[in-house]
Amino acid sequence: MSWGLVEELQRRFPEIEPFPRPEESHAEGHGPAAPARGHGETKFTHHVPGAWVPAASLLEVCRVVRDEAPFHLDYCSFVSAVDWMADGTFEVVYHLYSMTERHQMLLKVRVPRQSPRTPSVTGIWGGTNWHERETYDLFGIVFEGHPDLRRIMMTEDWHGHPLRKDYVYEEPRWLVDLATQRQREIEGLGLGERA
Repeated sequence: MSWGLVEELQRRFPEIEPFPRPEESHAEGHGPAAPARGHGETKFTHHVPGAWVPAASLLEVCRVVRDEAPFHLDYCSFVSAVDWMADGTFEVVYHLYSMTERHQMLLKVRVPRQSPRTPSVTGIWGGTNWHERETYDLFGIVFEGHPDLRRIMMTEDWHGHPLRKDYVYEEPRWLVDLATQRQREIEGLGLGERA
């Protein structure tokens, strides 16, 4: 892992914010798990090089890290999100890897919980199609420009997004109807009675 990749990325894109490195927390005397970025009293270090990227710069940054030296990050292994409900934000996380250079980098984009939107990177890494759909389905983050943004795990009539910290489960009508039907079948067979 090379933090030099992040330094080069920041040289090209001064608006990015590098993650705190583990050695920065030791130098500041905070111990092994505490540098600059955190939420509440908890602070975090990052063991994989990376940076927060403004949503407006995301597509340009992604094209550069995919196509240009020294990055050549040609594989996006996953897209997901972290819900920072207390801060009113989500962090959309992109884990990138270079098959030729054998290095990796994380990119994160902060989006507001009230209107969580960020550009789709499916035009850069086609394999992110289902990852973005899953993140949309479970967190409700809209990936603008996605070719087929719809639920991938939950049914179309599902209420809410289950990985949001404030999610409240509400049974969909079809599930209530199915449970009612199964209960009638059990009662009809006499299986619901106790011996």
